[in-house]
Amino acid sequence: MKKRRDINIEKANQLMKKSKNHSNKEVAESADKEVVVVNKKSSDDDDDDNDDDDDVDKMEDHKKPEKSRGEVFNELITKIFKIKIHSNEAKNYLEKTQKFFIDFKNKFNQIILTSVEEFKKIRKNRVSTGSLSQKELIDYVDEKFVQKILSQQLVAVNISELIRNGGFDILVDFIRETFKVEKFCPPLKN
Repeated sequence: MKKRRDINIEKANQLMKKSKNHSNKEVAESADKEVVVVNKKSSDDDDDDNDDDDDVDKMEDHKKPEKSRGEVFNELITKIFKIKIHSNEAKNYLEKTQKFFIDFKNKFNQIILTSVEEFKKIRKNRVSTGSLSQKELIDYVDEKFVQKILSQQLVAVNISELIRNGGFDILVDFIRETFKVEKFCPPLKN
């Protein structure tokens, strides 16, 4: 896997301005190969709406490295508790946080497995043994179903906030996809 390079924003903006007059390949070569060009796109392909800032935004998103779970926990602990990550207190919080998320994941997986088994029984009683249809999945894993799972999993979930910020729809889709995987893939045996 290739490592992402950090791009100087000012230099990237200059390169974007130059690219209006030259091909991307020429601009990349003139920048001492700091930018790797994937395809040869000429300036004729520009949509000429003069809002080329969206290209810079894409570059900024591209340069952000993905964080590991440990890095995310470390960042959360330093932001929430405002303590140095290498202190004993931070290590204590980190251990508790990791344990909480492992417990959360295990409990969530168990709820999904139990729900899949219930769904299989319902299908068997209805003599639905064919492949699972999207409509059948949507009808079973609906908003009420997800709210039930959340109430079993987390008592203090603010569902109205999840709905407002779009997270609830993503969670519904995620649980539907989880159902598809669990329905057709038997659990791995140790």
